[in-house]
Amino acid sequence: MIDSSVRTTSAGDSGSKSPGELIGQLRRRLRKPGVDWRMVLLEAVGEWPLASEEFGDDTLVYLVGGEAFNWQLLAHRLMVGAGVPAPSDEWNAWMDNPEPFAGLEEQQFMRLLGVDKFRAHLSYFYGVTVEQALIVAVEEEITKGRVANGREPTDRAREEAYRRLYSDEQDALWDAFREDNDVPPARPGYRHRDEHTLSDSDAFTYWLFKRRLKNSVPARVASDTRKGLAQLERMRQAHERRRRMMRGLEDVL
Repeated sequence: MIDSSVRTTSAGDSGSKSPGELIGQLRRRLRKPGVDWRMVLLEAVGEWPLASEEFGDDTLVYLVGGEAFNWQLLAHRLMVGAGVPAPSDEWNAWMDNPEPFAGLEEQQFMRLLGVDKFRAHLSYFYGVTVEQALIVAVEEEITKGRVANGREPTDRAREEAYRRLYSDEQDALWDAFREDNDVPPARPGYRHRDEHTLSDSDAFTYWLFKRRLKNSVPARVASDTRKGLAQLERMRQAHERRRRMMRGLEDVL
């Protein structure tokens, strides 16, 4: 149950139920025998009225930049709040699934979340998830290029990836992001990305995504999007191979 003193921000498309009522409803529905907990949980995600909240010691931002909806963060928070754990293997597999519609048909996923949250989810998928994969893909390209040319790999590959994609170094970009969004500066002795929260990191990535779109021609944007999607698929396949290997080891043991 959410404490009545927590600070919250409305998502703008809230239903008639309060957060506390939704948590209680979710708890009751999850305890019913044979229930499909994924469907029940996604329905609760669709009805949830808050864009952000203080939950425990954390600030949880579900609507990044006022536009990009992180449904997985909200789903995890709802399960914790309901106090009814999902089957761990199924839960981990579902939450780690990088597919844009959580393994469901697109129309079904949109119906459960609602049109507004669905559109905001797509903004998060392309603006945060795919953007992070794009950075990894460019970083790997730089490393492979150095090796192919007979040079040693460098730990500066990520900085070079930021320069290629966003025309500046990561710390300078953090400074610009912080100024644009009134984010407090890092404490003395901390780098920006070491000091800030996951929500800050997501907001930074989404800001980078919008910066890249603004400064790139459409053909380059499309090419980079394909590159990020391809990297995400490689990561999904590698994750699935690891899961199969772990299941095989468990069977042997």
